[in-house]
Amino acid sequence: MTALQQLVHVEGGAVVADSRDVAQAFGKGHKNVTRAIDRMLKDAPELRLNFEPQFFQAAAGQGAVRRYRRFDMDRDGFALLAMGFTGPEALQWKLRYINAFNSMERTIAAMEAGAAALPAPERPSIMDDRDRLRDAIAFVRAAQLAKRCPVARRAWTVAGLPDVFASVAIETFGAAGEVDPVVTAWAEDRLEQAHGQRTPTCILFEDHQHWCNAQGIRPAGARGFSQALTAMGVIGFKSSRMQRLNVRLRTMGAV
Repeated sequence: MTALQQLVHVEGGAVVADSRDVAQAFGKGHKNVTRAIDRMLKDAPELRLNFEPQFFQAAAGQGAVRRYRRFDMDRDGFALLAMGFTGPEALQWKLRYINAFNSMERTIAAMEAGAAALPAPERPSIMDDRDRLRDAIAFVRAAQLAKRCPVARRAWTVAGLPDVFASVAIETFGAAGEVDPVVTAWAEDRLEQAHGQRTPTCILFEDHQHWCNAQGIRPAGARGFSQALTAMGVIGFKSSRMQRLNVRLRTMGAV
């Protein structure tokens, strides 16, 4: 224990001094110090905020243990109590305690400033948490079933999903109106623009199913998936089979 810690300590975020240590430093009986504090509290009850009563156990002789009262006092409480202390060393002890209070308070302020400067820990993305993603999408689907698209969009954001109604997927593919949030989340994660690229819709739908299974959520149906792509502005055309123009899967080359 350092000399500073022998004089003051931190309790509940505040710097305080123990009445036992104060009594010892000034050569007073602890019982006399507690009596002096009691007299001050009787004359000025508002000082109770400066003196916090505590209890400790000590041997009372013949193996007995008794419970005694003590006080934790803050800087102002100590200053008021020490005003009545006199003697050749009293002034030196008063100065030591004041310096101890100042030093400990500076240390706490520096620690708090350092903690405030630390960056807040990043919360894992909801896209990496299958349970959160599944629950969030189910929540949004419930809102969409009620045909209340504004509510669904608001629920999407509240649930912690990426703001796909105004983010990369929408800006990239031009989605508007009601779009299945599962398809939108899949497109956000798996689709990218590729000018001139032709990708069969069935390949995209198969990837959507695999993606949903990996997330533990129910995929959209084939018809709903196709309608969602169209609503998102992904151009479709039919040659030998239905294809989508200018998009591809992120892990997929030209088809």
